[in-house]
Amino acid sequence: MKHILTLLLLLNLTTSFAQDLKTIDKKLNAAFGKINYWAFLNTDDEKINPYDSLQEANDLFEGLLLKYTSSNSPTISYNFKSLADSGVTIVTSEDGLFRIYSWNTQTGGTMRNFRNVFQYKTDKKVFSRVFKLTKEEEGNAGCFYNKINDIVSGNKKFYITQSSAILSSGLSYHNIKIFSIDNEKLNDTAKLIKTKKGIKNQLGYEVDLTASSNRNREVTDFYIVYDKTNKIISIPVILEDSKVTTKKIRYQFKGKYFEKL
Repeated sequence: MKHILTLLLLLNLTTSFAQDLKTIDKKLNAAFGKINYWAFLNTDDEKINPYDSLQEANDLFEGLLLKYTSSNSPTISYNFKSLADSGVTIVTSEDGLFRIYSWNTQTGGTMRNFRNVFQYKTDKKVFSRVFKLTKEEEGNAGCFYNKINDIVSGNKKFYITQSSAILSSGLSYHNIKIFSIDNEKLNDTAKLIKTKKGIKNQLGYEVDLTASSNRNREVTDFYIVYDKTNKIISIPVILEDSKVTTKKIRYQFKGKYFEKL
């Protein structure tokens, strides 16, 4: 009888968690929908300022996302299908302890502005945060993260993230950046890439498809590739005239750092 009662209690708790997560997904999706509403609203009413409302909608969505992802541990593994279908990019590390939410704020033109919320888990605690722009980064359009891979160096877990920034219809920036979780803090300056100029936190490059060297030809192979089997980062060789070549610069993990091959 006790076993049956315990089983029923666990089933009720599981159902309750599932319902709570579905409710959170619904609330977040509704808040995200306000961003698109104000972004595409066409009105002649001078009393309505869509741009200010759009900014407020982004702030509200970001605040709710921070709230729910920092107070509800199961959110870090929940698929948030409604949110993803609406346009929020969600990527999770292979160990399930680090996740990044990215979205287009709809406040830009051909240059797309993005925001991110970073969620991570230590033991049984879940945290989330945003990284504010420094003075040097003001005016930065931001980026969306599209992949996270895990790697261990010196008995410590590091996360290899890939991101892209859309600077115009033909101009983009691609970056690979290292994160780690240190003493319940997310470290966005972790260094794991060995270059001639020292140990670096990130590698990035700009792709200009509007450059004369890239016109009238198909340029598709310009993204970062990470081969997790052989632990090799590959980025394209781009010439001074902005021509994207088929050649690659490769960095392989040698046990402590990624080193150029």
